[in-house]
Amino acid sequence: MVSFSEETELSVTEMGYSKSPQTSIGADEIVYNLKDWNLKRDYTVRGDDKVVHRFDYALVSAANEKDIIPLNVLNGNKTERMDQIVILYLRTKNLSLQKRYALSTINITPYENFLSGIFSVPIVKSIVLKDSDGFLRITPDGVNEVEKTSLSSMRLNRHEALEQEAIAVPDEKKDNLNRRRRDHTKIIHDILALAKNNGEIGITKIIYKCNLNYRSALRAVNELLDGKLLAIGETQGAKQKYQITTEGMLLLDDLKKFNFIKG
Repeated sequence: MVSFSEETELSVTEMGYSKSPQTSIGADEIVYNLKDWNLKRDYTVRGDDKVVHRFDYALVSAANEKDIIPLNVLNGNKTERMDQIVILYLRTKNLSLQKRYALSTINITPYENFLSGIFSVPIVKSIVLKDSDGFLRITPDGVNEVEKTSLSSMRLNRHEALEQEAIAVPDEKKDNLNRRRRDHTKIIHDILALAKNNGEIGITKIIYKCNLNYRSALRAVNELLDGKLLAIGETQGAKQKYQITTEGMLLLDDLKKFNFIKG
């Protein structure tokens, strides 16, 4: 049978990237190669600032134990789940980790989905560790083990050669991606803050006050409408106006609360 081991107080550097196919926000499951990753449960790790972080599960690279992918189960009510998404991001950011996943079988709300996108915390129903003999499926309910041939041939600690080279992302591309994410989050913050302070706002005011062109402003507004963070205003007129929703107020508070927006 598969055994789990617990780790305590490791120093972690920036993780490498898995060669396995990656997931998108809201995907049902993501698959990793069992040869490349070991599964740990109740995983604790110490950051450079000596703060110890705990995760429900973690995938630890078989090639380098400092490369980890934390997994946390979302539970509780909507507000608690939203807090857990942001906290998971902050913990992995403190550890300089680029990958993390939240496990949930609950139908996530548009606001939770929006948060998962902003903070790069994909929400999936399961993570699968797979090889030719069988696979492990990690879900919010626990770990299920399925064999194809014989479980006696399945081991969590394998030191076989990698089938292909891991994907390496140049630092310049990482910086550009992080910059674009920060810029996008700043735009969302500015539009919501403008709506909060002005009641109902039109696209022209958004363009002028947020320093956007028409296409960028319209794309951001549509995203906020889809996420139920903005709603179409009640004022009648030739031009459509928008107002912030309760969910939008919560997001605006979270962005300030977690210091995600500077200045």
